[in-house]
Amino acid sequence: MRPTMASSLEGRPPVEDAAIERVLEEIVRPVGYVPWEYLSRQQLLAQNIARRRRGRPTRVLDIGCGDGALTLTLREAAGFEIAAMDILPERVAAVRARRRARAESSVERLHLVLADAEAGLPFRAHAFDVVVATEVMEHLDRPGSLFQEIRRVLRPGGRFFMTTPNLEALPLRLLKILPRPVVRRFAASLAQEHLHPELLSRRPSHPDEHRREGFTLRELTDLGKQASLRLVEGHAYRIPLPDKLMRRTPKRLARRLARMGTREIPLGLQLYCEFARPEPPGGPAAT
Repeated sequence: MRPTMASSLEGRPPVEDAAIERVLEEIVRPVGYVPWEYLSRQQLLAQNIARRRRGRPTRVLDIGCGDGALTLTLREAAGFEIAAMDILPERVAAVRARRRARAESSVERLHLVLADAEAGLPFRAHAFDVVVATEVMEHLDRPGSLFQEIRRVLRPGGRFFMTTPNLEALPLRLLKILPRPVVRRFAASLAQEHLHPELLSRRPSHPDEHRREGFTLRELTDLGKQASLRLVEGHAYRIPLPDKLMRRTPKRLARRLARMGTREIPLGLQLYCEFARPEPPGGPAAT
């Protein structure tokens, strides 16, 4: 039976899982459903990445690191060597500021880079055991190019973790059957403007704005195949209701609902995928 996001959190968590949750709560300081959902997503990624380590020093590349919650957690709670990159100078500066405020152990072996992922990854081939890109692909004009670059920088046997909006999510499926004017009015009242260029007929102009509504699991599988990356886990998750509605969730329920949303949910808002770069014939590559 394939592993699921639900199974990755169920059962008795190891000490490392508890450390990951603690550090994330210290960094994110969640209040309300949306921050708890963000924390839960980062927690799932961090815990799954930690569980795939192969018993050796592991180098991780965090593409589109944002404010650094996942980057700092992987370094401080799980001890990975991290390279983190983002296209926006203010994001890189925010991670630097957060790093200075954390323990000394989170400062060492953490490298920050200002770079545009679509222009190529500024790292040598086979430099990383793990690459992670959470909520990045939908911001790109050429996502296939990034898949190719990820394969280049991954060691044979390495893993690529990602999340992205689900183009087959329940709200989008319902909107597809409505007349276009109705869709625009409905989407404008519930959707976040910079996240829905197709629904709202907007042309994105800033890196934070989405270039597309999302992907299907088949599309991501095909992009992986074109880059010789094999999909080993992929499914939809996250409660399929807009954030503007979920923000009304009572605070006492917010954390619980966010955790429930990390389970596999058909027609959920987001997709979780894990790809592997195949090993060479004859067994694992040398470190």
